[in-house]
Amino acid sequence: MSWKTTTHPLFDKEHLAAYCSEHNIPAFRIKQIMHGVFGDHHIDINEITTLSKELRAQLNASFHINTLKVENIVEWPESTKFLFSMPDETMIETVLMYHWHEKKSFKTRQRKILRSWTKPDISSETHTLNRITICISSQVWCAVWCIFCVTWKLWFKKNLDWSEMLMQIQYANNYIKQKFGKKDDGTRRKVRNVVFMGMGEPMFNYEHMKKSITYMLDQQALWLSKRHITISTSWVANAIRQLVDDKIDVRLALSLHAPNQPLRLELIPMIAKKRPLDELMETIDYYVKKTWNRLFYEYIMIQNKTDTPEIAHELGQLLQKRNAHVNLIPYNENPAMPELTTSEFDVIMAFKKIVEQYWVTVTVRDTLWRDVKWACGQLGYEKVEEGL
Repeated sequence: MSWKTTTHPLFDKEHLAAYCSEHNIPAFRIKQIMHGVFGDHHIDINEITTLSKELRAQLNASFHINTLKVENIVEWPESTKFLFSMPDETMIETVLMYHWHEKKSFKTRQRKILRSWTKPDISSETHTLNRITICISSQVWCAVWCIFCVTWKLWFKKNLDWSEMLMQIQYANNYIKQKFGKKDDGTRRKVRNVVFMGMGEPMFNYEHMKKSITYMLDQQALWLSKRHITISTSWVANAIRQLVDDKIDVRLALSLHAPNQPLRLELIPMIAKKRPLDELMETIDYYVKKTWNRLFYEYIMIQNKTDTPEIAHELGQLLQKRNAHVNLIPYNENPAMPELTTSEFDVIMAFKKIVEQYWVTVTVRDTLWRDVKWACGQLGYEKVEEGL
């Protein structure tokens, strides 16, 4: 059975201010409410005990903090995955990623995650929690047909609104509060980095994405650094130009995956057909010129398809005069494309060395979440696997 809500997000500052004015509620209550939601990480109005019972009851009649319902939570030492259902019964997935650092006494241990494809041995005795990243969804499923990604196989359902993007972070912060408690200095642990890398193409949902970012940067809301917010996109050119014009100065990651148009048409046919590679590079140059920001390029490593030495030279030549940082992402298993396999470790490292010859910074992405199907391109894995 579906459920509906006719209330408004309590953290909608404009609507809340209008409501307080209409009902003669002192303006200082707005600050208390915003702190309760974003500072104390409450997801239920009744938890904000700095407000009177009467006021909480009044607000409950017209507002909500979070309408996401948790259908499933799966834990792993370095991450947590949430399956949320929404009022119209559609589903999204959100992933928390915990960045653990080895304690000094254990610094002699060398991580060989990529080489061995094994999970790291993490415990409170050997590691300390350094920061937390959340991977949020911007759409229900996805409209971009990347052949190496699971999510598009479920077909696009709808855009999320700005409040639903924030609700994923709110729920995560409430969860973190209960899971980890406070730091040694008494401050609350919370999400530090937000990446629009979950389900959906955020640039196809530009206006709502933009509004959610304003709340992420707002000192009365999440108050994140602009350097701790990343938009991952397959490159919607008009939206990128709009991002520049709107002065949304956050990090940008481009899902490039191919240094030539024919290969890009094979891997990302819809986007590549609408936006040829030369047009994309023109937009990239415009973005970098206007913002002076370094661009991050996501590049998938698929055996005998994207990982050859010839393609490595092409990628280096394409990016050598651009302010680029390339992330090489080992392909993660996709039940819809069983014929694709990930590149071998030695091949990836040889590819990296070639690209670096062109004075391009290159890193290799860890494969920490592939075993539990939470890695890049795997959200919705179980749903797709059921239908095959």
